[in-house]
Amino acid sequence: MTRQAKKKKFSITRLLGLGILPPIAGALLGIAACYFYYTKTIDSIDNKVVQEVSIEYGHPITLDSFFTEIPPNTKFITAVDQIDTGLLQSYDIAIDCGGHVVHSVLNVVDRTAPTGTAVPFKMYAGKAPDPNLLIKDIFDLTAVTLSYDKGEPDLTKGGDYDIPVRLTDTNGNYSVVDVPFRVIKDTQPPKILGTGDFDVVVGKGDGMTYDDGIIVTDDYAVNPKLEIDDSKVDLTQVGDYDLIYRATDDVGNVTEVTVQVHVVITGRGGLSSAEIRAYEDKAYKMAKDINKKILKSSDTDVEKAMKIFYWVHNNIRFVLRTPQYDNWAVAAINTFTKRYSSCYGTWAVCKAMLDIEGIENLCVVRKVSKAHPNYHYWALVKLNGEWYHCDAQKYFDGTSKKYFTFMMTDKEIYAAPSDHTFEKNKYPERSTKSVQKYVDVYSGKIKSGFPYKKDG
Repeated sequence: MTRQAKKKKFSITRLLGLGILPPIAGALLGIAACYFYYTKTIDSIDNKVVQEVSIEYGHPITLDSFFTEIPPNTKFITAVDQIDTGLLQSYDIAIDCGGHVVHSVLNVVDRTAPTGTAVPFKMYAGKAPDPNLLIKDIFDLTAVTLSYDKGEPDLTKGGDYDIPVRLTDTNGNYSVVDVPFRVIKDTQPPKILGTGDFDVVVGKGDGMTYDDGIIVTDDYAVNPKLEIDDSKVDLTQVGDYDLIYRATDDVGNVTEVTVQVHVVITGRGGLSSAEIRAYEDKAYKMAKDINKKILKSSDTDVEKAMKIFYWVHNNIRFVLRTPQYDNWAVAAINTFTKRYSSCYGTWAVCKAMLDIEGIENLCVVRKVSKAHPNYHYWALVKLNGEWYHCDAQKYFDGTSKKYFTFMMTDKEIYAAPSDHTFEKNKYPERSTKSVQKYVDVYSGKIKSGFPYKKDG
């Protein structure tokens, strides 16, 4: 090789080694470095992606759910604002991480148990109620089923219990709520008050009812059922007939009371003067015999009247209805004899006993109304120089035992048990001065200090 050829070869090699190869090598190294950085970045992003995400239904979709750490310049590609998170479904979610697209599976799930509020329950011992009656304010985004958590409870015994009720949604989530129970073991039958035998005049029983004055009470039931069986009663034939009252409470406890309906022939209108006088003489004789036993000659008229009404109230049993005799003496004789009557007979014996003592008295008749379609009779008695209302009637509406009305003003008798509405203009002017603080109907005595008038 010539010197010139060697020199040329050296120059090309030198040119390649010193002028061209280093930049190429540098470029290659740069590319390698960029590729390495890029792959590291991609790996870093991929490592931060959560491949499968579950969120509660109804919750918003946010980027932080898909990354352990959100890369820069990250945004959703999938239109997540159009996804209904109220539907339990799975979705492929595409996300742009600064030009690198990643995918994740989004599962909308339900892991929340239903909620509700217990409804305290009061019941009679027996079969457990439908669980749907025991929970209110139930909240869940799916349908909820209610059931007893430990199976249907035994509620055949009385007591207070907390019964667990399970609320289960469509996806199997459940919660348990304790419901307070008060279970009543009711073994006591109802009570029937105000019953008694009836006297009915034969052929005069049209429209006869047997429930007037009857009260049914029970230790638990608010409205126990009352049935009246009059199937054995014949009001067209003289005789004695069974009438059955039957009261039933809410759990089936039953009380029966049997009374007698006496269908009778009795003295009514058309009596001769001699017959009327004979009846009156007999009534007055019976009244006089009783007055001798209960009154003293030293008693004032007020004291005598008190003792008379006290005796009648405590010795004459009330029945719902007896005949409305045209002659008061017949009613008095029957009442003195049988020791029971309706308000008419009660008034009649009071009249007889007051007449024997020369104490003025009149019969007051209740004004009939829709609320009180039956007549009621009581006495207006002139005592201490003024007229007062007196009524020996027994009451069955919760009034205290042995309570009756004595020497009441109009205002006071209106406030008394039962209804005492009457035609005011048909009777003498009544006293307006109350003497009730001196009256003790429970002992049948007039208290000391009674304001007697000198001319009373």
